[in-house]
Amino acid sequence: MLREWMRFGLAACVLGASPALAQEPFYKGKTINIMVGFGPGGGYDLYARLLARVMGNHIPGTPNVVVQNMTGAGGVRAANHVYAAAPKDGTYIAGVNQGAAMFQMLGGKGAQYDPAKFVWLGSMAYSNNTVYTWRASGITSIDDAKKREVSVAGSGVISDANIYPAILNALVGTKFKIINGYAGTNESNLALERGEVEGRGGGAYSSLVSTKPDWLRDNKVAIIAQIGFEKEPDLPDTPLLLDLVKTEEARQIATVVTLPTAIGYNHWVAPEVPADRVEILRKAYTASLKDPELLADAKKQMLEIRPKTADELDALVKKATAAPQPVLAQTAKILEW
Repeated sequence: MLREWMRFGLAACVLGASPALAQEPFYKGKTINIMVGFGPGGGYDLYARLLARVMGNHIPGTPNVVVQNMTGAGGVRAANHVYAAAPKDGTYIAGVNQGAAMFQMLGGKGAQYDPAKFVWLGSMAYSNNTVYTWRASGITSIDDAKKREVSVAGSGVISDANIYPAILNALVGTKFKIINGYAGTNESNLALERGEVEGRGGGAYSSLVSTKPDWLRDNKVAIIAQIGFEKEPDLPDTPLLLDLVKTEEARQIATVVTLPTAIGYNHWVAPEVPADRVEILRKAYTASLKDPELLADAKKQMLEIRPKTADELDALVKKATAAPQPVLAQTAKILEW
């Protein structure tokens, strides 16, 4: 009798466990969408496509991973979509402007997200932002940009291409005129080549190296300023924004707008995504950035992989929010947020 009960109990356990054992991974047959806040061809797009090619291989169920470009307001539209509108099941990842957190923190209009609640996956790389001009324009230094109006391509209120010219105008005395309407790096650079504008006020140095190496090789552009906490090794003679400001208040403002450069080409999901899927995505993200295929592809495209973890990004956002309120208010006023 005891043996019969033991056999019955064992059978019940097996039958009870079989549905769980047979359950397929959540991501099997699914598509993960990386929403990029700019048009094709720029740094955010290029890094997202690097990630998309390998990330699915590191996720149970091997889902498809695709990149979607959702332009508008320098990345705000894409950030809003992932945070507020898209499904919260772990199939939508934001690949938006590194300044998205700062935009909302400074009271930027239209932001439907709270960066303190971003669930970070990590960052693939970070690089100093640059302000550069077409040499034929005759503007080859910050001092030149103080002497006359200089047209630069803009991509929207939250875009680096808008932020840094506005900050330099207010803190350093340059005369940049922002011409809006360009969807991102690729369109802005084409405008520069066509002579529609004379410069660009925000572009990661790593992106410039990758997408326009001939510009640097042939001395077609002059990099007249860089935004970061330390100079790029390739740009020892190009001044940092932090070096150009003169007063303590200006330095505090420059520090606030420099913080996003340390965030870099980042990716996050909405706070409602289940914790088990976040864990899957974070593990896949970390593994992807060590994947030989991704590293080889990045090398071919001259894209540097310089990752930051989710915890490091959390710490950067907290650092930004610790700035004195009057400094944040003045920064928002300069940027017209």
